[in-house]
Amino acid sequence: MRIHTIPHSTNVHRVALALGLKGVVVDEWVQHTPEDRAEVRAVSGQDLVPVLETDDGQMLIDSMPIVAWIDETWPAPPLYPADPAARREVEGFITFFNHVWKVAPNAIDAERQRHGSGADTERIAAWAAQLRGWQHGFDGLLYGRDYLFGDTPGAADICAYPFLRFATSADPDDDDLFHGVLIDHLEPTPRLAAWIDRMAALPLPPNF
Repeated sequence: MRIHTIPHSTNVHRVALALGLKGVVVDEWVQHTPEDRAEVRAVSGQDLVPVLETDDGQMLIDSMPIVAWIDETWPAPPLYPADPAARREVEGFITFFNHVWKVAPNAIDAERQRHGSGADTERIAAWAAQLRGWQHGFDGLLYGRDYLFGDTPGAADICAYPFLRFATSADPDDDDLFHGVLIDHLEPTPRLAAWIDRMAALPLPPNF
């Protein structure tokens, strides 16, 4: 199994978390630079990472579908609930996170990259307020339990943590502007900060 990645990728981090929880070792992490995605495009027909090449020749793209494939391929410990209704709840959260929550930081990042010092500060402030408001929802999910949907880490935690972790920490070698948006505008509650610490302690593949 080979996984194509770029440095500091949040989406690759999702896949690494899933593999670490399963105890699966990746044969090769193929590193690319963010500026040159030619090889990623050559093997997958698109520019985004992660791209996972399976042992039987499949080419998988998009982090959370890859996480679902990992969960089906190595069932223990499970990342999705066995109960159909509970699984739909987790899948609904993942859809919300990817298609609703991420809108605000992506918009701030795009506004800054497009306009630089002339970025619309009022629009950025409105998106930042939206981000701060969502933090209370995550805090509510963590009330009385250690992880977003239960007492063990699962797909929802894997989906959210690589992004929400920037509420409490930053890598000095990471100069990704989108990550800078998260550092600037995420404000953790005590419960959320404790969850970030628990997630940070989870295993990752040894060669990640």
